[in-house]
Amino acid sequence: IPISELIGKGKAQISMAEVPIEKVFPYAAEDADFTWRLSTLLKNELKKSGNYDLLEKIEGPLVTVLADMEFYGIKIDVKLLETQAKQLSGRIKTLAAKIHKLAGTDFNIKSPIQLKEILFDKLQISSAGLGRTKTGISTAAGELEKLADEHKIIAPIIEYRELTKLHSTYLEALPKLVDPVDGRLHTSFNQTVAATGRLSSSDPNLQNIPIKTEAGKKIREAFVAEKGMKLLAADYSQIELRVIASLAKDKGMLAAFKNKEDVHRRTAADIHDVKLDKVTPEMRYSAKAINFGVIYGQGPFGLSQTAGISYDDARDFIDRYFVTHPEIKKYLENTKDVARDQGYVETLFGRRRYLPEINSGVSQVRGNAERAAINHPVQGTAADLIKLAMIEIHKQLPKISPDSKMLLQVHDELVFEVPDKDIKKVAELVEKIMTGVYDLSAPIAVDIEVGDNWGKMTSL
Repeated sequence: IPISELIGKGKAQISMAEVPIEKVFPYAAEDADFTWRLSTLLKNELKKSGNYDLLEKIEGPLVTVLADMEFYGIKIDVKLLETQAKQLSGRIKTLAAKIHKLAGTDFNIKSPIQLKEILFDKLQISSAGLGRTKTGISTAAGELEKLADEHKIIAPIIEYRELTKLHSTYLEALPKLVDPVDGRLHTSFNQTVAATGRLSSSDPNLQNIPIKTEAGKKIREAFVAEKGMKLLAADYSQIELRVIASLAKDKGMLAAFKNKEDVHRRTAADIHDVKLDKVTPEMRYSAKAINFGVIYGQGPFGLSQTAGISYDDARDFIDRYFVTHPEIKKYLENTKDVARDQGYVETLFGRRRYLPEINSGVSQVRGNAERAAINHPVQGTAADLIKLAMIEIHKQLPKISPDSKMLLQVHDELVFEVPDKDIKKVAELVEKIMTGVYDLSAPIAVDIEVGDNWGKMTSL
């Protein structure tokens, strides 16, 4: 029975509450019956593919955890957001005036077509090395950053874009989404959106509030704790690096983690063959870029962009990195071979990602699949770990602090609302569960912070 038969379509559509019960029950019974029949078929398919444990031990139990988190929500200081919106509007107007002055004319900064005309026709900025779209030269953020040294107009344009996006996505949107009854924001968590198994959130999306920019930090300050409570944030420290070090059994990186060294400083020291105390900030920055770049299957071009070094230097850096970390090189090559042979890769917990493009004759398509093959076991395993931790915390938290609630999950971070008197014992429980959720070769570490709001927190 199609739902339209019960509630109609378009302007004449009614709610299900208005449909007579004698019409609703056969429709509902059909839904239940077909779901039951499908579950039997799909359970057998999952068992054949070896994915049933993933459903039974992670994704199934997580449903209740996420439902509770969505129900609790998080308190929002709407007045603070309104104040920030006014301040940001002023900054946006100032930037717009500056951009128009540098351009020598007024134009719609948000229009890619008008922006291209100003940058490449009127101001004659070179477009060499920039990507292309169907409509011509790309003015995406990543492409504009390549032009940062070419003209004074670029920096204010990049800032203008960032601030207008924050203004519309968060400062304008969040107050409208706050529940008028409890004054809290209730996001939706999605289990089946990201291919790696990472959770995503929507209505609103809380995964993309920038943490590194001042404006982003200020938005987080509007996420507050109730009176007599604090927000507690627990963040896995460099979890994806610890995962790849464990998967690859990389001796150097495992030793650095076990000795509680700065892994980026250690990488820089090994690559440049210098002592730890001789590593410069520039050396560490490049080493950090390659450590994370490896997870995403980045090559010399990608590294040159993220580390701000030449292509030749990036290629040389990668060569030396793999001499220092031969186990990682072997692991990466083996992962791509496995993907080519069986058509998929898996996380430690069996979360599978199929990659039919891995044997494509088109190098760009094949390259994208190879990068996904490298990234999935690492990012997917990290996602599985935090899900397992969430399930266990959800079970144990009410036993030691009934009024504490898990509110948010943002990538490798969990946010809780905890009574002042329970901060210490909740922090201890959360750290114990998150670090002990699985025995990786690299020790798992968690950073815990506490504060009255999500933007201003101090280490515990």
